[in-house]
Amino acid sequence: MHHPALAVLARVTVPAALLAFAAPATADEVIDIQGRSVLVTPQTQVIVDDAPLPPGAPLPSQRGLRAVATFGAGVAPRGVGAAATVVFSYAVRGAVTSTTPLRVLGQEVTVTGDTGLTGVPGGAIGNIALGDHLDVSGYLDTNASLLASFIEYLPSPTPRWLLSGYVSAVNGDEVRLGPQRVSLAGVSPIDCGDALAVGRFVEIRATAIAGFNADSVLDTVTRLTCLDPVPRGTPGALGVLNGLVGEFLSPTSFQFGPYVVSYDAQTEFKFGGADDLVTGAAIEVDGVFGDNLAFAAQGIQFNAPMIRLEAPAQPGDVVPGAGGTVTLLGNPVRRAAQLRDRDAIYTNGITQPRQIELRGYLDRLGQGWATRARLRGAPAPGNVRVGGPVEAVERPLLSVLGLDLDSTGATFEDPAGATIDADTFFAGALPGAIVEQTGTWNGTDTVRGGVVALITPLDVPPPRPAGAAPPTLIVGTYHGGDRLFTNGFEASAEH
Repeated sequence: MHHPALAVLARVTVPAALLAFAAPATADEVIDIQGRSVLVTPQTQVIVDDAPLPPGAPLPSQRGLRAVATFGAGVAPRGVGAAATVVFSYAVRGAVTSTTPLRVLGQEVTVTGDTGLTGVPGGAIGNIALGDHLDVSGYLDTNASLLASFIEYLPSPTPRWLLSGYVSAVNGDEVRLGPQRVSLAGVSPIDCGDALAVGRFVEIRATAIAGFNADSVLDTVTRLTCLDPVPRGTPGALGVLNGLVGEFLSPTSFQFGPYVVSYDAQTEFKFGGADDLVTGAAIEVDGVFGDNLAFAAQGIQFNAPMIRLEAPAQPGDVVPGAGGTVTLLGNPVRRAAQLRDRDAIYTNGITQPRQIELRGYLDRLGQGWATRARLRGAPAPGNVRVGGPVEAVERPLLSVLGLDLDSTGATFEDPAGATIDADTFFAGALPGAIVEQTGTWNGTDTVRGGVVALITPLDVPPPRPAGAAPPTLIVGTYHGGDRLFTNGFEASAEH
């Protein structure tokens, strides 16, 4: 089961005239978008990077591409939703303008163990050089960064560049998307109203420029279009959306492209809790579209297990810089480009022992990535925090992030913060569940006492009752598919 969630996502504009000629699939195929089965039929209109799929061409093979599926009326065969349209898209395509940190057309890119790589020399992103050309798909943040879900190395420079993101500055005919300067001289922005403004989400198409570097101005723009970073749904309909958490507007609502997402005590969480909803966190949301661009979340799932650490740190525990790390309680946590670091810990380091708080996530390789960092005063070993997925249980001990959490003498809490007994806690604290302990650190490998909380159990009940209407819009990451044959059997195929 999935509890999809949301934030900031690049997508392709699909003009009505283009949809009319979009090439259908030649046979039924079930594909996976964000863990949801989507049926592509000969009637499905398929768009790949702003162009119709040619007749008879296979669906994209690049797992990790961003994908948007919309659905029409009618009963789907075999209980799988038949899509009216499926749009596959990239976020940025063009020259590498920095390697530390990695930037493509000025946009900083986070590459984790969850990022799919195709054609990258040696299979390692560290082999990318200045001037190389990359196609990047993933989640766009409001701070001019991109959490990559898929990267393709282009051995031959591509003549057609793509830059998507939020306008951070406007100065006459020049705009910026983060550090990237873009000249719009002679270009008429499309669907941007009276004037292009800071904060608008844009998609820019441009002709490649030889020798392009970090100081270059992108002055070959052929088209700039203002878009909604998340497709608009029909009020009252269900949607499944995916991206990065935007700015918070209240304790229980945050901005997501054109939408304000709200959640409450009935919203189900997985791989993290409400306290992990920080700006820049990658999540899925499923829920109901409302009037006036509201979206009520029924379920929220983090794309990777969330971690929480607060503990004393020595100056040597902090390695500042673009590829910097902070090591707390023996756990190195890398800087993600989506990091909000109000105290500049990852930028400047620390000059004396301090208490540091980190929020972030684990990728599939077990690497920690920080999305939030704060200083919390003088070192306080009697008030440390450890939160993350349970690795093993031997009551009263739990193993989390390589540490022993000793619950002897602790108070236990459920996901809502209510006090529960130890039996109830351990019934839900199975390997894979997310738990947190706030207690006393012994200086090496154990946290004792305090409060032990079950943030999310291993299995969370689905937010959508059986028999409810399926979603009308799915936004997420493409994971491949299986060809369907006329006899009703499936044959596995790599996509």
